[in-house]
Amino acid sequence: MVKSMDMNGVTDGGFGLREMPMGFGFALAMNEPAMKGYAALSETEKEHLLMRCRDAKSKEEMQRIVDSLVPDTDLRAIADEEKLL
Repeated sequence: MVKSMDMNGVTDGGFGLREMPMGFGFALAMNEPAMKGYAALSETEKEHLLMRCRDAKSKEEMQRIVDSLVPDTDLRAIADEEKLL
């Protein structure tokens, strides 16, 4: 049986690989510049970002991920900061 899949990778009645973690969705909704940054990502970049979100161990770490989506943010500095945690 072949299942149909929508643009988010969701099959009939299932959950997609890119289902957004709730905390990330809420934080993104509160930050319009970050939301625009997320929308500008390629599908592959979104997948990698969502994997980082699922691995986030705290609200603060999730917020840093959201903040990294704001255009003109120094992503290298945020990545270096995460390595220190």
